[in-house]
Amino acid sequence: MPEAQGQTISWDVITHMHKERTADWYWGLGVITFVAAAISIWLGNLLFALILVIGAGSIGALLARGPREHGVRIDSRGVAIDGTLYPFKSLKSFWVDRHPEDPRLYLMTSGIMSPHVTLPLESIAQAGQVHSMLKRVVEEKEQEPHFGEYLAELFGL
Repeated sequence: MPEAQGQTISWDVITHMHKERTADWYWGLGVITFVAAAISIWLGNLLFALILVIGAGSIGALLARGPREHGVRIDSRGVAIDGTLYPFKSLKSFWVDRHPEDPRLYLMTSGIMSPHVTLPLESIAQAGQVHSMLKRVVEEKEQEPHFGEYLAELFGL
């Protein structure tokens, strides 16, 4: 439930919508990965084969694990996600997508490991609260979902 107290807005988000996968799906992932890695080794690219195996293993583990819940808080110091604080000075820009069925907050950070952060919002009303709070301290710049988000949705991550 969104909570707006003075200069603080907080809510919980889940990483993804969980879809049950059959054992056949995991077997398919394994077979495709094995064939692709074998072809890569045959062509002399051992590193690419290793990347394929690690990537497929990561996808399989993430899908089997299911979604996790994260706490988000915006206050006078910045945006905090599960205790990791993104100070306002480290945020390059933000965009609030007010799509009626799926409002989202997009953040562009100065971080190297995660320069794009996308956070689902609970409602259009919350989107308005977040927008009015952030526009005072961070540049507003229209943003689209990052390519990695499309891949994550494709794989159900």
